[in-house]
Formats: sequence, C-alpha cells, structure tokens
Amino acid sequence: MSEMLIETQVAVIGGGITGAALIRELSKYKVDACLLEKEGGCGFGVTKVCQGLLHGGISHLTSRTVKYHQDMPFKEYLLQPFLLKENLQNLGREEYFSLAHTLNEEIERPGRLVLAEDKEDMEMIALIKDASEDLGMRGISLLDRKGIEEMEPRVNPGFIGGLFDANEAVVLPTAWAIAFAENAEQNGAHIYKDTEVLDIDEKKDHYLIRTTNGMFKAEYVVNAAGLYADDVAKMVDAADFEITGWKAQQLVIENQDYTSRVLCGTPKPQRGRLVIPTTHNSLIVAHTFHPMTHKADRSTTKEGVTELLTWLHEFLPSISDKHLISAFSGFLTFNTKNPNDHLLESPKRGFITAAVSAPGLGPAPALAREIVRMLADQGLECTTRSDFNPYRYKAPRIIDLPAWEKNEKIEAEPKYGHMVCRCESVSEQEIRDAVRWGARTLDEIKYKTLAGFGRCQGGFCTSRVIKIMAEELKVSPLEITKNGRGSYILTSETKSVPEKGPKEVSL
Repeated sequence: MSEMLIETQVAVIGGGITGAALIRELSKYKVDACLLEKEGGCGFGVTKVCQGLLHGGISHLTSRTVKYHQDMPFKEYLLQPFLLKENLQNLGREEYFSLAHTLNEEIERPGRLVLAEDKEDMEMIALIKDASEDLGMRGISLLDRKGIEEMEPRVNPGFIGGLFDANEAVVLPTAWAIAFAENAEQNGAHIYKDTEVLDIDEKKDHYLIRTTNGMFKAEYVVNAAGLYADDVAKMVDAADFEITGWKAQQLVIENQDYTSRVLCGTPKPQRGRLVIPTTHNSLIVAHTFHPMTHKADRSTTKEGVTELLTWLHEFLPSISDKHLISAFSGFLTFNTKNPNDHLLESPKRGFITAAVSAPGLGPAPALAREIVRMLADQGLECTTRSDFNPYRYKAPRIIDLPAWEKNEKIEAEPKYGHMVCRCESVSEQEIRDAVRWGARTLDEIKYKTLAGFGRCQGGFCTSRVIKIMAEELKVSPLEITKNGRGSYILTSETKSVPEKGPKEVSL
C-alpha cells in the first residue's frame, strides 16, 4: 500500500514558540497551513527549558554587557543600534499583554531588580541607566539600600544599591506555545504532533516532506525547527550555518515569599545570574554556562546545582535548600552565520529558515508577522479571513473561583470537588476536561492544568492522572506517555485482582 500524501500550502516545521506563533498568524488568512512537530506537544523542545522572561527595557543592555569584549568604549557599545533580534523583541513582548486576554494565558510583570555589591557595580548600573535614558526607555530607577529594603526586604543586606526596571515580564513558555497552536487549530490550521521530519525532496514548485507520520506536499516550507534548524536546512542543501550555543543548567525553587521580582547581579562581561519568580509560585535560578557538546544533552550535575545554590544564597540568604524542587538544563542557542542575531532568510524559493537565537520567546509574535510578509513576497496569497476568532477558551481553575461559584460547579459535577493534585489544587474534572480539549500526554496535562508542577513534581498525583487519562481515552494505562513517541510511564502490569478472588496474576 502506498503511503498517504497530505497536501498543504504552507508547512511549518517545529512547534516551539516561534512555529506555534507562526501557525496562529497564518490561520488569520485564507491559507491552508499545517504544523509538523516531532514531540508529543507544542513547546516541548528548547521552549520548555527557557527562563520564561520576555526581556525588555534594560535586559537588552544587561545582555550586551555580558557579551562585551572591549572592542569599543563601553557606553558606545551599549548604544549601538538595535539588532533585528532586539527590535522584534520589543515589538513582540508588548503584543503578549493583549494576547494574554485573547488567548486566556497568564502573564506577569514583576520587574527586574539589578543589585550592586560595591562602588564599581554602582558605576556600572549608572552607565546602564544613562544608556537606557538615551534610548528612550521609561520606568527605570536607581535605588539606594533603603530602596532595596522597601522593595525586597529579604535580599542580602550586603547589596548597597540597585537599578529597578518595572518593564520585565514573565510567562510560562510551553503554555503559551500550546495556546498559540490551539487557537490556530480552532481557526482551521492542522497540527501534527509526534511527526518528525526525516527528509525533504525539493521539486520545481513544491516540496515533498517525509515524516514519521506520512508524506506532506507543500508549496512553501518554513524551517522553525529551533535547535535542529541546521539539520532541516541540510535536507534542501541550504545549511551554510550551524546551530550551537551554551548548555544552561537551572534550578526550580519553591517560592516561600522570598521575592516577587526578577533579581540579578550587576552584569559583567561573561557573567549573568538571575532569580526569576514564575507565574506558578516557584523561582527559576539561572544559569550556569557550559559549551553545548551535543543537542540531546539535558543532563544536570551536582557541581552545577551547588554553584546555582551558592548564587541563590548570595541573593537571598534566608532561603532554605529544602525548598529545591528540581534541576534541569536548557540551551542558549545561536547560529554560526550571525552569532549575535536571528537568522531569517529564504535561501531557496518557497523555503524560509527562521533560526532564532536566544532569547527567542519575546519576539515570537513579531517574528510570525515578519515570516508571513516574507511568504507573501514569494507569492503566497494572504487574504484576511473575516471569520478569524482570536479568542481561545480556557476554563478557569477551580481553585481560583469564588466560593459560591466553586459550590455551584461541584454541585453540578462532584468531580470538581475531588482534588487529584494537592500541590496545585487541580481537580479530577479539570484533568478530564483537559483530555477532552485535546491533551494526550502527561506533559500536556501538566501545562494545561498545572497538575504535577508543585512541590512533589507529580510524585503523588501522576498515577491518578494516568488512570483518569486512560478512562477518558478508553485505552490501557500502559499506553499513556509523558510526552509522546515512546516515553511510556508504565511498562507492564504487576498484578491484577480477578473477579472470583484476590489471586495474583503476573503479566
């Protein structure tokens, strides 16, 4: 039997934040488009392990400071014109605030507090503030020790002053990738998960894409494969670059009212340290720098954990190590063709490469619009749809509802009153609703409901979630995966109880 061929106008390869934002942008037009994602859900690659910062205001300047190599006077270096990356970042991050309403996703603006240990640090942050004013930034203020104490009383008293940027914003990255993709699907786009691209055959007026989930014929291809963008480009002989970067180990800490703002030390060349309050009551401690040896290396080390905890105690001496939840590794990626900027190009007719350098979260909505413009320039007819629905439904969390509304929902459906995840107060019915709205893996449940995000990291609720998912999907619990493609949680049944008695049966 011949392999089924799916035809489309635009195939987007990669369902990270860039690809997910792009497929939603395409769904605004009378265009047949599909997204091919090799993982079991959108946002499960590099997006999943990024810091969640949208980066704006002085973050551009602090990032430049870390990368400074003394090839020009420091202030002149800070005031260089913004790169494509920074311009798109500024445009994209502001769009998130309106999208938070339409896509029904969380966004918080904790602000960023840059801390100074000594006179030299104070001179550095004064330079950064001067540069921010020259660039027209607002909401930036210098603080003395008293100002720090009023803002964050648990910060180490050894810091003598600081710089506060009220503009810094934080999101849960994977949840946003899922939101973009769901809204796109709601508007007619096609999302293919567990679909890894294996090869691309370039034809005269189209591309044939061979995947683990069948063949796709597309007039246009957008390579938004993130860490693997160079591998996809090689499939059409268009890879004059490589994706590389730094492996960045990070920690997750339970936030016991330690801080409500992003904390960082005064930036210095080749050194950056951050404590980031998330949208779900934890702290991200970021990050170590190690060369990326291979793309699949997500390992953590005892040395890395120790280093990060040491930094954390320098910021917040009262914090307890017992509040450490987990450690993970991500990547700060860049392309070798233009290491300091995004690579957005069309090396061949109908083929666009979007190799997005870190940070890539904030610019996603603006990048999506730019890529659609490039597609239109190449001949894709982009007629706006009158029936595009920008709103994505997402049920409110039962724990956030007022008492009267909780009682009404529980009276109508008692499963709303049965808590499955106690750490994050997620009910059985919320898990069932998430499955009915498309969740097929444990990680999708996690990012849709927060079940498994708490202190125990799913230690108590995972078995219950698997049971509920199996019931809803009418499959064996053995078929439930963590994130698709063979990531099974259970390998076999260990015992069962027959109807006629408690005799143990091995399978």
